[in-house]
Formats: sequence, structure tokens, C-alpha cells
Amino acid sequence: MADKRRRGRPPRSDGADTRQEILRVARQVFSELGYERTTFQEIASRAGLTRPAVNHYFRDKAALYRALFDSVQEGVVGASVEQAAAKKTLSGRLSAFLESAVRIDSRDRSFARFMAASVLDGYRHEDLRGSTLEQIEQVREFVRQALRAAVESGELREDTDIPAVTEMLIAVLWGMALYAGFVGTHDQLEEIVDQFSRLIAGAL
Repeated sequence: MADKRRRGRPPRSDGADTRQEILRVARQVFSELGYERTTFQEIASRAGLTRPAVNHYFRDKAALYRALFDSVQEGVVGASVEQAAAKKTLSGRLSAFLESAVRIDSRDRSFARFMAASVLDGYRHEDLRGSTLEQIEQVREFVRQALRAAVESGELREDTDIPAVTEMLIAVLWGMALYAGFVGTHDQLEEIVDQFSRLIAGAL
């Protein structure tokens, strides 16, 4: 049978599954080694591919890193915001956001690890800072809108300092990403999210 791969495409590089596997492995490698020390060769080796196979999908390290940010925005933040949008209260929205992220974490823990580690890389490398800030701003805007809606509905007091509370919650959420990626087990993360959901339901 004739080889139907497109000319020049490296062996074992066919299909969307391979691209997703490269992204999954890349999230792990970048999180472990940092942007500067990560190489295509290391990613290819861990993925069981050749370096040309990785280059077939991503022309350089910067393009791959950008694709990783996109995968986080679509696969984690965007999906979690969508789940939260259906809730009517602040505690419901925050809980739904976290619970969605936990479900994703149960399938692939590399997302949380990359989200936490990429913040550091973004502040170490100026050319990555824009993507880092964009990722944080997407979460910030979700939190900000949820707080504003809570004030309008009377769930929070009118004199609530929305910018300050937003940053407090951003710190908590990113702390959870750090915990999920590098510190605790998935079961521990589930328990933490459950307790945090109870806390905000009563305290806020």
C-alpha cells in the first residue's frame, strides 16, 4: 500500500492526536525545565518522536509556547468560564470555575503545572510576558465580572473594593494551580476546592 502521508512529513507525525501529544509533553517539559532550557529534542524524545516531527507542527520554540498558552486558554480557562456562566451567584460561579478546572486536572495534570510555571517564565523573559499577562487577564476579567454581578444583585455590599478582592482571588486561584501542579495529589486538590467552595459560600 502506498504511503499516503504528505511528502516531507516525518514518520509517526500523522493526525491531530500527535499534535495533542506534543502539546501535552511540552507542557510537562517546559514546566520542569523552564523556557530557556527546554529543547525540541527533549520534547521529541519524551514523546517518542523525531525532532523533525515536532518541527512539522511547530516552526520554533516560540510558536510551540504560544500554542501551549492557547491550549490552556481554550482547554482550561475558557471551558471553566463557560461552566461558571450558567451559575447565578458569586459563590456558584467561583465554585463552578474551580470544579471545572479540577475535572480537567483529573484527565491531564500538565495543564495546572504549565499554568503555574509559565507565570515565572513570563516574568523572566520579556518576549513571553505578553502571553503570560493575557492568560492572567482572562482569569482576572472573569473574576471581576463575577464580583460586579454580585454587587449589582446585592450579594456583595456596594462598597466592596472590587479591584482588591479580584487580586486576592487571582492570588488564591494561581496558588491552587501551583498546588495542583507541583505540591499535592489530585485527591487533595479536590478536597481543597470543596472546602474553598464552602468557605466562599459563607464568608463572602
